[in-house]
Amino acid sequence: MPGSTKSDTKLENEIRVSYKSDALDYVYKAVVLFETHDEVILSGVGKAITSVVNVAEMVKRRAKGIHQCTKIYEKEHTIKREDPAAAKKDDKEEEEKKFVEGEPQEGEENDKNKETENRIIEFRTTVPCIKIILTKNDTNVDKKEVGYQAPLDDKDVNVMTPDQILKEKSYRRKYRTGRGGDRFRSSYRRNYYETPMWNNRRFEKRT
Repeated sequence: MPGSTKSDTKLENEIRVSYKSDALDYVYKAVVLFETHDEVILSGVGKAITSVVNVAEMVKRRAKGIHQCTKIYEKEHTIKREDPAAAKKDDKEEEEKKFVEGEPQEGEENDKNKETENRIIEFRTTVPCIKIILTKNDTNVDKKEVGYQAPLDDKDVNVMTPDQILKEKSYRRKYRTGRGGDRFRSSYRRNYYETPMWNNRRFEKRT
C-alpha cells in the first residue's frame, strides 16, 4: 500500500491535521489535491486522531469513488525537561552564596551554565498516530486489509467543488457560530430592545 507510516518527511499529497483548526480547511485542501493526485494522505498525532477521522468522512461525502485505508501505529517521542527538584536546590544554594560572597564572577557564570545542562532530564514516550489514505484508484489497494473501507453510495455523496466548500465554510462562520447562530440571537436582541416594554423598563430604572 503506498504511503509509509514510518516516514517523517511530508509528501506533496499529504495533509497533517491539527485538532485546533477548522475541519473544512483540510477538506478544501484534500479536494484541491484530488484535482492533481489520485491519492491523498491524512495524518495526525495524539488529540488530532479524531479530527483526521472527521476530515476523512467529510471528504468522502464530497467526492465520489474514494477508497479509504486506515493505519494506526505508535511513534517514539523524545522530551527534554529540566529537573525541578535539582533546580530548586541550586536556586537556594545560589541565594546563600550571593548573600555571603556577593555577585558571581564570569568564570562562575560559565560553571552555572554547565550545571543547568546537567540538570536536563531526557525521557522517551510513545504517541499514538493515525494515517488515512484516500484514493480514487483501487489498483494498489488491498481490499482484504484491516482498515479498508469501500466507497460510499452515490446517494450519500454530495459532490462539491473547492469554491462550493469555501462558500459552505463562510456560511457556517456567518450563521452557525454560537448556540442558535448569530443571526437568530442578534435579531432577537434587536427586536427585544426596540419594543416599548424595554423602553419603559429602561426609563423606570433611570428614575
